[in-house]
Amino acid sequence: MIGLAALAAIACACSTSNSINEHTRFSKADSLTDAYLVLSDSLLQSWNRVVGNELDKSRTLQEIITELDRAKLLTEELRESFDVRIEQLEKIRFTQATIEDRQTVTDYDVAFQSIIDDISQLTKSPSPTAFQYLQESSLINRLSYDSLARSFNEFIQKNKNALKDIDAGTELEAKPVFVKIK
Repeated sequence: MIGLAALAAIACACSTSNSINEHTRFSKADSLTDAYLVLSDSLLQSWNRVVGNELDKSRTLQEIITELDRAKLLTEELRESFDVRIEQLEKIRFTQATIEDRQTVTDYDVAFQSIIDDISQLTKSPSPTAFQYLQESSLINRLSYDSLARSFNEFIQKNKNALKDIDAGTELEAKPVFVKIK
C-alpha cells in the first residue's frame, strides 16, 4: 500500500513538473511573440515618422516657392526650375529599401539643401526657421529609427530559432539602417 501511495505521489509530481514546464515554454513563446510585435510596431511607427517628416519638408518647400511666386519674386524660368528640382527630389527620395546606400540618402539631402540654399539666396535671408526645425526633426527621426532598427535586428538575431518555432511564416529579416546621417 505504501508503495502504491509513493508511486502515485511520484506520478503526481511528474505531472505537475510537466505542466510547469509547459507553462514556462508557453510563457516564453508569448513573451517572445509580444516583444517581436512591439518592436515591429515601434519600428513601423518610427519609419512612418521619418517619411512624414520628409513629406513635411517637401510641402514646406512647395509652399515657400508658391509664396515667392505670388509675391512676384520668381521669373517664369526660375519657377519652372524649382518645379523640376522638386519633382526630381520626389523621385530620388530614399525608401526603407535604399537607406543603406549612403549615396542615395546623401544625394537626396544635398538636393534638398541646394533648393533651400537657392531660396535663401533669392530672398537674401538665412534658411527659414521652419526648415531648421524640419532638418533637426529629420535627424532626430532618423536616429530614432536607426536605434529601433538595431534593437529589432539584435532581437531577431538572438531569438531567430525560437521565433521560427513559434511561427514559421514570420518574416525574420534584419531591417536596414541609415548608414550616415548628417
